[in-house]
Amino acid sequence: MKAWAGLIGGFILGFLAAVITDLAAPELLTPYTQQFIPATQFESVKGTVVKKERDANRLLMTLSTPKGVLLATFTLKINEIDLLVAEGYAATIRLRTYSPFVENPVIERIEAATSGADQGTDSHPTATQ
Repeated sequence: MKAWAGLIGGFILGFLAAVITDLAAPELLTPYTQQFIPATQFESVKGTVVKKERDANRLLMTLSTPKGVLLATFTLKINEIDLLVAEGYAATIRLRTYSPFVENPVIERIEAATSGADQGTDSHPTATQ
């Protein structure tokens, strides 16, 4: 009987630890739970990068979306995101629910801003003799 009580108690404690971790730090469990959580629980939000500011240990990015303005704070992969994203670019991020302040959202796609004059012209000049 003690073995069953220990087994059930361990299962309950493990389950509670996973639930608390998912609520407190979902980015830790996301790689392991993507196949179990339906994609409908996540929302892709597309917006234009209005402002980008880099501090020593974080990157702040303001996105203008159809639902409103969104401030994303990145503390992971700061150098890579800073090189990839510029003001005026279109960014698509994945969120559980829309919120005006988000931390370390998953970046799904970055699209560079293109002007109408650049379309249809050769961007690489050729040397003429």
